[in-house]
Amino acid sequence: MSFKYYRKSYLSIKKFKYKYVSFTSCWDNRSTFSETSALGSFSRLYNVKLGNYSSIRNNSKVMNAEIGNYSVIAKDCLIGLGVHPTNYLTCHSIFYKNSPWGFHPEWVKPVGRIMRVTHIGNDVWIGARSIVMDGVMIGDGAIVAAGSVVAKDVPPFAIVGGAPAKLIKYRFPQEIIERLQEIKWWNLPDDEISSHVDLFHIPNPTLEDINHFFPVSDSKVND
Repeated sequence: MSFKYYRKSYLSIKKFKYKYVSFTSCWDNRSTFSETSALGSFSRLYNVKLGNYSSIRNNSKVMNAEIGNYSVIAKDCLIGLGVHPTNYLTCHSIFYKNSPWGFHPEWVKPVGRIMRVTHIGNDVWIGARSIVMDGVMIGDGAIVAAGSVVAKDVPPFAIVGGAPAKLIKYRFPQEIIERLQEIKWWNLPDDEISSHVDLFHIPNPTLEDINHFFPVSDSKVND
């Protein structure tokens, strides 16, 4: 994407007010994030919705994506690379848009909307130098190993890796995964997180640990 899409962000007040937004990061007018978000050096966002306490680290480029709360995009990642139509004689963009070409405007016939939004859930960790293709859905709690190429949807709490990325294992047993999807802790207000913070410091938490802090009868499903 050219400079014109990001020019308003270069001297944005957010770079002065938001503690973890780098002065060298940039974003277009459609991208949104909060004061608790983090944007690393030379990170770039185009049409991105970034959740609370989520971060996009150094040199990562994210396009046409929705990212939940408490998710981490490590450095040098590419999320959403853009798509070309594949059902024409050629996929070259010179035949359907003037930019960046413009040599033969008489060749151009615009095609319909081909953007695909990438959905990345809450509490997701995408390792350094990973690529996530357009339109992929990565479920809550998933982990993508460094250097992976994700071309297919990733289930909640799955750990995937490789090129193309394949399932390695799940972070927790199924009963814990189901319980976490009921609780949706990532949607809780900060004061509630504070009151349950000891749970987040337990290595290898069991279902009993989780239910101690979030009794089944008192569970709240946060949409």
